[in-house]
Amino acid sequence: MVRCIVLCLFLVGCNQQKRALVLSETRGYRHASIETGVQVVAEIARELDLDVITTEDSSLLCDEKYDVVVFLNTSGNILNEEERIALKQNIQSGCGFVGVHSAADTEYEWDWYGEKLLGAWFVSHPPVSESMIEVVNREHPSTSHLPEKWFCVDEWYVYDRMPDGATILMNVNNHPIAWCSEIGSGRSFYTGRGHPMSSFNETDFINHIKGGIAWVLQ
Repeated sequence: MVRCIVLCLFLVGCNQQKRALVLSETRGYRHASIETGVQVVAEIARELDLDVITTEDSSLLCDEKYDVVVFLNTSGNILNEEERIALKQNIQSGCGFVGVHSAADTEYEWDWYGEKLLGAWFVSHPPVSESMIEVVNREHPSTSHLPEKWFCVDEWYVYDRMPDGATILMNVNNHPIAWCSEIGSGRSFYTGRGHPMSSFNETDFINHIKGGIAWVLQ
């Protein structure tokens, strides 16, 4: 009987559904694409068999352990010290992190976030325009479906540094626009696309995000 109970508890643990937190809290510029983006990313998470929570409340970082945390067009200094500690501990213990577009316009006062977790911070951008993305790594799940030259309309960020130790996935205008890295037992993926609402209607972009989430979950 005891063996039976232990086995049942083990099987329940093995079958526990993975959890995703999609955070879109803003303390700075708020993108008009957020609501559409949240719906799209939540659907992606469900397709990856994740139990997904979407929120504007960063305190939820302290409530649970997650398998992936998505910062979707966040902006400004949104985390308090307790939330920073919770996110860092989650990542270092194996949680995946995905940053979309203005995730790079977030947490300027937290060195670990920009220098380690994300890899760079936003500095400036020219007006929204069409540009050619050079897909420099087509073996990654987020880019394997893309052509070598991907023409898109977006807001092309300029960053304050080259992401240290990261694998560059895509370049635009001769600087990185998407990359990934490993942090402790966790993984981080960032894409600079995602400013216009129309980007979340693009199948290639949706699959780009989906591949990024799948990669950080591995």
